[in-house]
Amino acid sequence: MRFPITPELSPWRLGLSAVQSACLLCPRVMTTPNKGSKALKAASIPDYRGPNGVWTLLQKGRRVSAADLSEAEPTLTHMSIARLHEQKLVQHVVSQNCDGLHLRSGLPRSAISELHGNMYIEVCTACTPNREYVRVFDVTERTALHRHQTGRACHKCGAPLRDTIVHFGERGTLGQPLNWEAATQAASKADTILCLGSSLKVLKKYPCLWCMTKPPSRRPKLYIVNLQWTPKDDWAALKLHGKCDDVMQLLMDELGLEIPPYSRWQDPIFSLATPLRAGEEGSHSRKSLRRSREEPSPGDQGAPLSSAPILGGWFGRGCAKGTKRKRVT
Repeated sequence: MRFPITPELSPWRLGLSAVQSACLLCPRVMTTPNKGSKALKAASIPDYRGPNGVWTLLQKGRRVSAADLSEAEPTLTHMSIARLHEQKLVQHVVSQNCDGLHLRSGLPRSAISELHGNMYIEVCTACTPNREYVRVFDVTERTALHRHQTGRACHKCGAPLRDTIVHFGERGTLGQPLNWEAATQAASKADTILCLGSSLKVLKKYPCLWCMTKPPSRRPKLYIVNLQWTPKDDWAALKLHGKCDDVMQLLMDELGLEIPPYSRWQDPIFSLATPLRAGEEGSHSRKSLRRSREEPSPGDQGAPLSSAPILGGWFGRGCAKGTKRKRVT
């Protein structure tokens, strides 16, 4: 079933308001309505495969522009998901994003599987268990495919720290923040899977997330919200051609749940973060997150000023700029 999203026609409500045990797959969300200030602010993170996505533009030979990723904030959808988890209507979130916005929305670490890593987290793999360092800046400045060292060292053992990003062509091996074990357990127990904004071209390759070993009648019901076709459309109980924020606003209204506004003062990343040691201030040139936009950040004092777009080492990787392969018939 496929329906457009309009205020008058919202058949997606069927079943969703009764979600009791859900595994939520939530990729990229494009806008950030800040209900507290009654203002809308772009999340500043483009998608990859959409009409104006990073890879789409690169494959057309067009230039890609980007804003500072430190300006991105959790959107209405992120905050709705956090509230649904608080109400025990959503059990787990599986994200293929690296932007850390689910963590910043207030979701507990145990409820998130960031399958492709988190741009704010670097780890020491020499320590057992791995020692995590949450930062308030993008740690991937110096990293790339098969090159993950960030240039900083573990405070405990002195070994080089690495980012947590899983690039295309790599296999993720870190326990956290990928959290594959929790993702597969949640999927196996889910009654419903809600996919928001994803092309599913990558996630479809993970059969453990779709319970493919179960007979069709015992698999979770699948609901998809996307403006484009996905390879899972024919499996979906309902496919909605709509924007994630629009759908989640309608869903939260139907459930009678208030969407909490995002507040930088309550952003958990600041309490989770490990500060840089003396001598490490010059180890990055990325703009640091701040609780207030007017608040000066000590970590930025040594950073060079530049008008160039700021991209993480993970951003935009994996695009094949050559011609597309011809399909063999």
